[in-house]
Amino acid sequence: MKIVIAGASGFIGSALTSYFHERGEEVVPLSRRKNWDPITKKIDLSLLEGSDVVINLAGETILGRWTERKMASIRESRLLTTAFLTESLLQLKDPPKLYIGASGVGYYGDRGEEKLTEKSSQGSGFTAELCRDWEKIPTKLTGCRVVAARFGVVLGKGGGAIQKMIPPFRLGLGGVFGSGKQIMSWIAIEDLVGAIDHIIKTETLSGPINFVAPHTVTNRDLTKTLGKVLHRPTFFRLPKWLLGLIFGPGASNFLASTDVQPERLLESGYHFQYPDIERAIQKIICE
Repeated sequence: MKIVIAGASGFIGSALTSYFHERGEEVVPLSRRKNWDPITKKIDLSLLEGSDVVINLAGETILGRWTERKMASIRESRLLTTAFLTESLLQLKDPPKLYIGASGVGYYGDRGEEKLTEKSSQGSGFTAELCRDWEKIPTKLTGCRVVAARFGVVLGKGGGAIQKMIPPFRLGLGGVFGSGKQIMSWIAIEDLVGAIDHIIKTETLSGPINFVAPHTVTNRDLTKTLGKVLHRPTFFRLPKWLLGLIFGPGASNFLASTDVQPERLLESGYHFQYPDIERAIQKIICE
């Protein structure tokens, strides 16, 4: 297959690139430094012609303090890039069979203990509205399957949230965020890659798909598990007001509760390698 990946140098993109290279597939990375520029709308369409799959992961990181400028950049980096890529694909003589666009479980907003599936309604707030607008753009594509990949928190070696948590936890400075009762939907990077491959092979799958493990955890559960695997205490707590002071509106990423279920992946026969968070964390730290 010919697989085009926008955002191939990131944490998820690198994992997908390695996986498909090892399988012997042709991977075409779209890089702003080399072969495309969504801002000036420059691209060599031959990079896209005849592709079997296009995976769009491009977008500025949500980590860091959210100022008005940061939030505008997060939004524009996703919407402008996706709009330009969609426009480019519509110009092709030989368009892809499948388009997979990144989104997030932030689509559902802060929903407490409510069980959420792909059938659940959109939530409220900046992230929910961003995901809605992000997912809407590629629905213009005709003649190919379009998938909105709603990623949970991705856990794996070499990147993602867990890598930023490990150093303070090793020092015995780990602890819960806010009340610790908020539910986190997560997925191991191995399962994210496996689920992408599963979607490529399962032609009946299209539309929104939740990329999350079947067993969610509270922030307190995550904290205790990480401390247990690292053999470190987890006495500290970052209160809501302090998270707000550090991250601004971005504190919602740590405090929102989203109990999201991978209903469509399970119904279509995907089997998770890491359904439980302790095994996933042990894989990251001990292997």
